[in-house]
Amino acid sequence: MRKLLCRDQRVLLVIASVLVYSAAARAEGVVTDLSDSDDTGFTVLNNATNVTHWGLGVGVGYEQSPYKTYGARFSPLPLFYFDDKWVHAAGTTIDLKIGKWSNVLFSLRGQYALGDGYKGSDASSLNGMQTRKGGFWYGPALSWHTAYGTLSGEFLTAGNKGQKAGVEFGKAFEFRNVSIEPHVSVDWLSQKYVDYYYGVRSSEVRPGRDQYTGRAAYNVSIGTKFDYQITRHQLATLDLGVSHLSSGITDSPIIGKRFVPEVKLGYLYQFK
Repeated sequence: MRKLLCRDQRVLLVIASVLVYSAAARAEGVVTDLSDSDDTGFTVLNNATNVTHWGLGVGVGYEQSPYKTYGARFSPLPLFYFDDKWVHAAGTTIDLKIGKWSNVLFSLRGQYALGDGYKGSDASSLNGMQTRKGGFWYGPALSWHTAYGTLSGEFLTAGNKGQKAGVEFGKAFEFRNVSIEPHVSVDWLSQKYVDYYYGVRSSEVRPGRDQYTGRAAYNVSIGTKFDYQITRHQLATLDLGVSHLSSGITDSPIIGKRFVPEVKLGYLYQFK
């Protein structure tokens, strides 16, 4: 049970860091006007003023695991973020800002996925499976801010664990100190990624668990985020969503769910 709780905390750290990333962006917009006519072009060459923001918060999340007999993940977590002209860091993700053109921000992203993978002792359906570990992911990322919403994307790789890419679109509607943002995303996972995390090797075959070689998969997620600006520096946020796993994942004998719901709740205090 202790091992399972520790892994759940790592999983929720990844989930909650995404929550803090979006909350931090909204809080920055309240504290100061981030639009700068000198921020166009390569970051190293433009004349934008270097303004630092940082904050601390706490988050809690709930997510159903797709693995059979695994159950739900639920745990509170401390949170941290930092942002200046050069770098944006939130949780286990850090972005090096390369440049901005026509409201499109390009970055080089590094991300350590602590919550990926499992141990054979995590669930009865995984008994006899070799440990699958998280990894360090890196690659390009971008975000495009328009009057119709924000479109963001990334393409990351982690060596023997394959590649993954994601595209997300969200549009926030403001009502005084409340913001409601519906969002939708599509994630692509390479064959190597799916085979590593959801495949069953010949040495892992057991009665009721056949060998399985993963296939590339597309997952679709929809949800709505609610932000409440408590004060100038304090923000509370709630994100409700559900993900649909495609057949490349659900055909695996260790997977028991096609739809994975999740709830994320967070509080952020921005000091500067």
